[in-house]
Amino acid sequence: MLPPKHLLTFLFVCCFSLPLAAQQLLNKTVSIDVKQRPLSEVLTTISKQGDFYFSYLSTILPQDSLVNISVKNKSVKQVLDILFNGDFVYKESGNYIILLKKTQGQVYYLISGIVTDRKTGQRLPNASVYERQQLISTLTNNDGYFRLRLRDKYPTAAISVSKDLYADTSLLLTTGYDQEIAVSIAPATYQLKVVDITGHARVEKTWLGNMFLSSRQKLTSLNIGGFLADKPYQVSLTPGLGTHGRMSGQVVNKFSMNMLGGYAAGVDGVEIGTVFNIVKNDMQHVQVSGLVNIVGGKTKGVQLAGLHNNVLDSMKGLQVAGVSNITEGNMEGVQLTGAIGQVRKNMEGVSVSGIGGINRGHTQGWLVAGAFTYNGKNLDGLQLSGLGNYNKEDAHGAQIAGVGNINRGVMKGVQIASIFNYAKQMDGVQIGLVNIADTVNGYSIGIISIVRRGYKKVVLFSTDVLPFNIAWKTGRSELYSILLGGADFGENSKAWSLGYGIGKIIPFNKRLSLSTEITGQNLFLGAWENDAQIFRIQPSLNIKLSKRITLFAGPALAIYTDDSVVPMPGYKSTDFGAHYPSFKIGNAVTGWLGWQAGISLF
Repeated sequence: MLPPKHLLTFLFVCCFSLPLAAQQLLNKTVSIDVKQRPLSEVLTTISKQGDFYFSYLSTILPQDSLVNISVKNKSVKQVLDILFNGDFVYKESGNYIILLKKTQGQVYYLISGIVTDRKTGQRLPNASVYERQQLISTLTNNDGYFRLRLRDKYPTAAISVSKDLYADTSLLLTTGYDQEIAVSIAPATYQLKVVDITGHARVEKTWLGNMFLSSRQKLTSLNIGGFLADKPYQVSLTPGLGTHGRMSGQVVNKFSMNMLGGYAAGVDGVEIGTVFNIVKNDMQHVQVSGLVNIVGGKTKGVQLAGLHNNVLDSMKGLQVAGVSNITEGNMEGVQLTGAIGQVRKNMEGVSVSGIGGINRGHTQGWLVAGAFTYNGKNLDGLQLSGLGNYNKEDAHGAQIAGVGNINRGVMKGVQIASIFNYAKQMDGVQIGLVNIADTVNGYSIGIISIVRRGYKKVVLFSTDVLPFNIAWKTGRSELYSILLGGADFGENSKAWSLGYGIGKIIPFNKRLSLSTEITGQNLFLGAWENDAQIFRIQPSLNIKLSKRITLFAGPALAIYTDDSVVPMPGYKSTDFGAHYPSFKIGNAVTGWLGWQAGISLF
């Protein structure tokens, strides 16, 4: 018998040795018939019959106790169970059977061994070895060696070995004692898997996944991605440090509580994380985190984060984050974001963001943001922002912005902005300071309306007030805007004017048409505080001489609104209607019947 000190060393070496298959010595048959003999003597008799040795600590084995036993052709394990009443476990190592006392309460045992390539015999590193019932896993080291520490609570242990590009292999082992096994796995005969960078494995490639998931967890997920288990709950401190250990990425939980952060295959209930939650596949019902949530699959329900939510597939429900939300797939529901909200595919519902709302697909609903919104395809609904809205394709609805709207396709609806609107084709109404479109089948209302394929004219004309005037008319013949300026260079009748108006063409035939216009203009009479305001309603008969030249003339009803203006010396007198039929409205307004005539070019 070895001294206790040397025996401890021997036990340590034996527990980690590799080369034996299990149960060879324990299965040998022996026969023994003794009465009132010391236990040590009985063990010696058994070892001689089986041609092996026993190793044990003398402090745990009552060697001098007297025993009675009579058996014939029983296995060594059966005889030992009778002698020790199941209080010991047995481990084979070399030509030794090691006797180990079972501890009180939970009993653990070790499964260790080597994983090799079945064809080449080469030892395989980074192969996943796991027990399916207890969700305990490990990876082989560079020499192909592994060790699993399992709880002795099941009659069998289902050991599986998996590695990417190899066929899975499973073993069913009896439990309750340390064992060494040798496992060979065959290369997969099926076509190599195509890596799908848009699939659920992308969650491990995100910045949070790279930061908090270890390489061992990622390898485990790669090796045994096809294995998933359902569990009622998970409690974890960080990914890999919790109730499911490194197997957390293969477990779908009903309830998950993550003190700092957690990692799971899926959630079918409620997940709460103080800092972050990482879910590899789908999440249903409720997910809440203090900072960040990342889901690799589909999300249905409510997702709340203090900082950021990221769904790599589709989202149905409510998504709320303090800073940013990103849904890589389709979004159905409501997205509320403190700063930037993004949907990478189609959205049906409402997105409200403090700064910017971005949808790269079709939008059926509302995109609302404090600064800007962007829609990458068709819009069927509303874009509303404090600064600007951009829609890449067709729109059916409304764009309303504090500064400007841009629609690159057909706009069927309304564009309203304080500065400018642009639509490739406008089938509705534009209201803004500057309105631009390629074609318009509706109305552009603003100071400047530019229609590339619409009505554009440069007009030179005279009126009863100023002999020299120029105007730029743009828009549609049904409704166009007018920017005009005029001057009088006479020695004692100088004046300058700027004005704006709108007009409409009523065609009679190819050569004759009638234009009706309303204009307003300010006259500078030497000092800005003395400028005069004149409003005119002026129909004109238009005679088209050629494709680009038209003559026009007609009467005008003019109204001057302030008789108290006193021109500076050398400037035009304010008795504008003195030589024409005129009338007074009150003490300050004068009206008269005047005229205009000119030539329209282009």
